[in-house]
Amino acid sequence: MTYAASKLGLIKVNINPAYVERELEYCINKVGCKGILLSPSVKSIDSLSIFRRLVPELDQQSSLPGELSAKAVPTLKHVILTGEQISVPGTHSYVDLLKRGAQTSHTKLTERQASVDPDSAVAIFYTSGTTGQPKAATLTNFGMLNLVRAQWELLSPFYSCVCVPIPMFHIFAATSGVLNVAVANCKVIFPAVLPDTVATMRAIHEEKCTALIGAPIIFSDILMHPDRKKYDLSSLVYGGSGATSLQIDFLRQVEKEFPITRMVQGYGMTENASLLTSGMWAGDDDSQRRLGSLGRCMQGLEIKVVDQQGQIVPIGQQGEIWARGYPIMCGYYGDPEKTAETLTPSGWLRTGDEAKMDEDGYLYFVGRQKEIIIRGGVNIYPIEVENTIIEHPSVAQAQVFSIPDQRYGEEVCAWIILKPNVPKCQTQDIQTFLKDKLAFFKIPKHIRFVDKFITTPT
Repeated sequence: MTYAASKLGLIKVNINPAYVERELEYCINKVGCKGILLSPSVKSIDSLSIFRRLVPELDQQSSLPGELSAKAVPTLKHVILTGEQISVPGTHSYVDLLKRGAQTSHTKLTERQASVDPDSAVAIFYTSGTTGQPKAATLTNFGMLNLVRAQWELLSPFYSCVCVPIPMFHIFAATSGVLNVAVANCKVIFPAVLPDTVATMRAIHEEKCTALIGAPIIFSDILMHPDRKKYDLSSLVYGGSGATSLQIDFLRQVEKEFPITRMVQGYGMTENASLLTSGMWAGDDDSQRRLGSLGRCMQGLEIKVVDQQGQIVPIGQQGEIWARGYPIMCGYYGDPEKTAETLTPSGWLRTGDEAKMDEDGYLYFVGRQKEIIIRGGVNIYPIEVENTIIEHPSVAQAQVFSIPDQRYGEEVCAWIILKPNVPKCQTQDIQTFLKDKLAFFKIPKHIRFVDKFITTPT
């Protein structure tokens, strides 16, 4: 789907399959999606039922495929269903579309591909928003493909077979997985639709994967899995972790116990197509930097650490990471104000992350300026969860934050002040209320009912 869309000049909008109706509605309407490719189910998620609740017209109309008219998502016209078991009137069959595509003239396809502007938008990836709504980071053909090529130049000795246990809606899966085969002779293995520890270990064992890419939780889950030793993971020569900074002792433990010849940290974000720095620049001879830093700038990019006035700080002093170069997004779709807050007039991306830089350009993570929770590599903004909690008729105020968690890195927690003279609520009452309003990973695991709490941003 990724390659087909890019060759046709379509913009592929990546949406988390765990989203419920209100989240899905927002994502479709924000960018005016005209079509959706839908799997009837993803693991335990009944995606088709969620979509039918959002678009009841799907079952009420006798329209032809491509003629959907839905009140909640007015721009959406095409619904494409994968699989052969389910047939819904008014939808396209993905299998049938593939068969039709095989009959299309190669000359016609080549002409369409040649008409695509490399600087045009190729993909939209949603990032969590500080206002409670996701922002639509828009990336270009040129930016994404050249970042993958730069990554390949650095990591090609290890990338003959890459295991990518990351959901495809995530930018990390695109640039470290899907697009690798566009620039080199590389085999990419996706063990499962959503992260699955056993499937990942089995894939490494059976495919003799040489590289494993993912968020820290992927490595920690394998490390702690009781059946780990049933699988041969010794083919791994490279492990790349991102999404959040890791302790050097944990990385050394992974290298020793998996085993993996070399672990590396990297740094980046959706707004720059995922990869700004890599610890692999330090090589095998400097494990302290390779494991202990976020790495050094990728080829052709610029990075600086600045103070609140945007001035470069001295070496070793803390400041905000700014980045500039070809993979930086062209903006947030439909959000000129948010774009102006994030991108400077001269093209610098304000990351909102604090770090220090050493004399050789290696970054060392200090903290985040933004209020954000990173649970298992997935970004969650407290304000979105807070705004949803206070929709409960018994809730007066809510404050959402994170606490350390051994598996996920951070876990979502909430303090709640109830309205006076209302029936008492239990933790389960709030969690049940949120179930149909938020994706499962955003629902607070820990909830405490309090009389008051600090209400400043800090």
